Amino acid sequence: MRFFNLSFLFSFLALLIGISQSACKGKKPRIIKSPPHYNFSEVFTHKLDLKLREISGLAWDNRKDEFVAHYDEAGKIYYLDKESKAIKAEYTFGNKGDYEDVVLVNSVPYVLRSDGMITKVIKDSTGKVYGHEIGKLGITGTNDFEAMYYDPARNALVLICKNCEMDNKSSVSTFAFYLDSTGFDNSPLYTIDADEVRNLSPHKTSKFQPSAAAIHPVLKKLFIVSSASNQLAIAGLNGKVETVTELGKKLFPQPEGLTFKSNGDMYISNEGVTGKATILRFVYKP
Repeated sequence: MRFFNLSFLFSFLALLIGISQSACKGKKPRIIKSPPHYNFSEVFTHKLDLKLREISGLAWDNRKDEFVAHYDEAGKIYYLDKESKAIKAEYTFGNKGDYEDVVLVNSVPYVLRSDGMITKVIKDSTGKVYGHEIGKLGITGTNDFEAMYYDPARNALVLICKNCEMDNKSSVSTFAFYLDSTGFDNSPLYTIDADEVRNLSPHKTSKFQPSAAAIHPVLKKLFIVSSASNQLAIAGLNGKVETVTELGKKLFPQPEGLTFKSNGDMYISNEGVTGKATILRFVYKP
């Protein structure tokens, strides 16, 4: 009787192992592809000072050869060494707040607050740094913004909704702040088709919620990062989406910043989820 039980047990275990092996053979590993002109497997990683653990915006200054970044919850900007990414200088421009992105126009920083307020960071002749609130988007309802980029053709700062009350599951609105005397236009500049992003996405995910954006200096395309849905979308300057790439969690735990050097090299910053924040460099390949 004991021999029968042991034989039955061995047979049952062999059956389970066979089923498991068959299941493993049938399940193909998901391969994360890179966006055009880049290779995610060839990455240069820089860990940042703990002061920037919650880095939320990143910009490259072509004139001064340095990076500018800011901390999510404090009115401070940081200037980083172009090679080591170490902090060279830091300035306070405002009170605590939910600051989400930073853009440079002729080396002048403009910082976006999540409610649609834009602050211009000014350094006077004495070296004093202060912030001047130059405009707040005047649309109604509850609205949340994390992404802003500069469009030189329009001479405008363009805000992209993360969650705006006027949008639905199929649309993501954008708004322009013109740097001349016009200021904000409260009518959408263009609308991104979230359904198209979903259709082009290599994996099923949550709604496209932009957290960073920048115009590629060589391709003249708009690159948009969505941290919540782990996506990088490439679109025309009218918002027409062309490609969508997955941002794997291992390499991109929380991507919140995006910028380019003039040669096309791409830099994406990650907030420090369990450790230090990082800046990732990807070489542009024509």
